[in-house]
Amino acid sequence: MLQIDLSVFDATVIPAMLFLLWIAIQMGVPKKFIPLLAVVLCVPVGLYFIGMNGVGLIAGILLAASIVGFHSGAKNTMQLFKTSK
Repeated sequence: MLQIDLSVFDATVIPAMLFLLWIAIQMGVPKKFIPLLAVVLCVPVGLYFIGMNGVGLIAGILLAASIVGFHSGAKNTMQLFKTSK
């Protein structure tokens, strides 16, 4: 059974990683590489916080997916409001 326990402190990793990806975008990293960069950054974080095993690897991948999805969802919502005016 897959069990991932994150405390409130560990949950701050998501906004921190989102901020790092935003910095990468501001530095000129092409947006098409952001999902790959998210995986590269988040897998080690998952391995560190959860454990050096398969569960930590899966947690890192899920962390990257949630960050990319959050960014994409926010971007699409902003575009919707801009086009509806």
